Amino acid sequence: MAQQKVKPVKSDSKSKPKTNYSRLYPIILIAVVFILYGRTLHNQYLKMDDTDLIVDNEVFIKHLKNIPQAFRQSCFEIPGHLTDNKSYYRPMLIVSFMMDAQVHGARGSVTFHFMNILYHLLACLLLYYLLLKLGANALTALALSFLFAVHPVNVHAVAWIPGRNDILLSIFALLSMHGLIDYYKNNKSSSLALHLFAYAAALFTKESGVILLSIYFVFMWLWMKDLAFYKRKIFIPVLYVVITIIWYLAMTAALKGHENIGGGESIIKVIIHNLSYLFLYIGKILLPFNLNVMPGADNMAIILGLISMVGLAFLIYKIKDIRKILFCLFWFFIFLAPTLLVPELPAYEHRDYLPLIGLLIGISQAVFFKNFSFKNRNLLYSLGVVALVFIIVVFTRLPVYADRFTFWNDGTEGTPFAPSACVNVGQLYQDMYDNDPELNPAQKKDALKNAGEWNHKAILLDSTTLRGNNNYGAYLYLSGNPDAALPYFLKEIKFHPTNDDPYKNVGIYYKDKGEPDKSVYYWKKLIEMNRYYLTAYEELANYYARKGDMAKAAVYRDEEKTFTDEAQKNYNKIK
Repeated sequence: MAQQKVKPVKSDSKSKPKTNYSRLYPIILIAVVFILYGRTLHNQYLKMDDTDLIVDNEVFIKHLKNIPQAFRQSCFEIPGHLTDNKSYYRPMLIVSFMMDAQVHGARGSVTFHFMNILYHLLACLLLYYLLLKLGANALTALALSFLFAVHPVNVHAVAWIPGRNDILLSIFALLSMHGLIDYYKNNKSSSLALHLFAYAAALFTKESGVILLSIYFVFMWLWMKDLAFYKRKIFIPVLYVVITIIWYLAMTAALKGHENIGGGESIIKVIIHNLSYLFLYIGKILLPFNLNVMPGADNMAIILGLISMVGLAFLIYKIKDIRKILFCLFWFFIFLAPTLLVPELPAYEHRDYLPLIGLLIGISQAVFFKNFSFKNRNLLYSLGVVALVFIIVVFTRLPVYADRFTFWNDGTEGTPFAPSACVNVGQLYQDMYDNDPELNPAQKKDALKNAGEWNHKAILLDSTTLRGNNNYGAYLYLSGNPDAALPYFLKEIKFHPTNDDPYKNVGIYYKDKGEPDKSVYYWKKLIEMNRYYLTAYEELANYYARKGDMAKAAVYRDEEKTFTDEAQKNYNKIK
């Protein structure tokens, strides 16, 4: 019997194409960043560099004509304030503040906070598209960029206005990587221009931008496996050198020789002291639960760091390409290295911002992300739980940044730097006592009392805390106990001989006691420490005038007038 052929069954409907959700991924990032951080728009200034750089510097930053001057001076130079203290060269940060100040000046912080959110969003989007260029699929790029967007360790960079400096550095670092990869693939001059411009911008944002030079070479060597690229394109390293030299000359001209790595201490000594900070930075990558505005390395930080190192080792183990493992580890540790050179400062969390990007770039190459899709339910749920925990931590953490009191109170417990934070809280109350015209007598008395209590707490925790003894002495002096205040001023001089405040206070003490001869030493010491200390010139001029030595009095009055005129001249240039 003949075999019958089975006729194929025709389908009436065509199979539907799979929906591509990847177009929505950038929108998801935009939404989550603004929803999560939108509440910071109502935050006040925190009196941690923001008042110096923005409020006190409003006359300078509100005029765009001063942009060239931002590249010729140090970060904390304020018009009309004469000082030899020229620490940090951050022109791009100041320029970013200038852009913000065009809206409402420095009267409110809304614009500055909004731009911090926008910069963070831009960094997240640049990371997302970089991961795509490096071979990650869209869902992997979204997952890792999402975790970066909501990572609690980044709160300090986003919610604290000057924290944007590390965000800006990261933006330029990512842009430069985009330009380098695109130029490698398409050989277009526009891609090279982006790469070089972003590198230059990174340098003028923060001196650690120079580390990008090593990143470029290591990336070509380990990731692209084509270090000969720079041999074929020898003009690119030449341009690197030219850009770097221009930046270095501009920086040294602005700082006038005051740049000082290690703060005058032995660099080796500073590095050894700060090595424990590595545990803190690593610990907050996977276990960001010991956050603080003034973090220090205590036993808990080290324990969390060790646990996180085990977790990160597992994730890195899942990256099968050893060369890519080495690249992401190099990125992470090379950008943390500068933090080991900074003495006597907390391990601020915003310093983890750029190193974290390197780890995420590496993790994107892990085997479990190779074919990541919505079908990988276990990985999807795991990432969802981590993201949810991160969001909850960020949501509960943000109120710390609402105002200067909530901010500094956060640092008064759970950190080795608690004494310094107590001094800062005391200073807030002292400022209220000195400068708030709306306080009635009872409120002024309470403010002074609070200042005294917080400074007293500081020196109980650590009797050598910077400004602790001086500020507690100031409280006693203002409370009507000058004799009780004097020993505290002298203790401050003993523990911190470069702090000029106690010299001024001792000089005032002896002048008020009717012993002006004893105050002369302290006024002269102030001038020796700070040649721009105008009050000291005035006091010495008055002292010698009362003594009948009009020649010496005239010398000090002339010097005071010279510096006053110089300050006014500088102010007039930029207003």
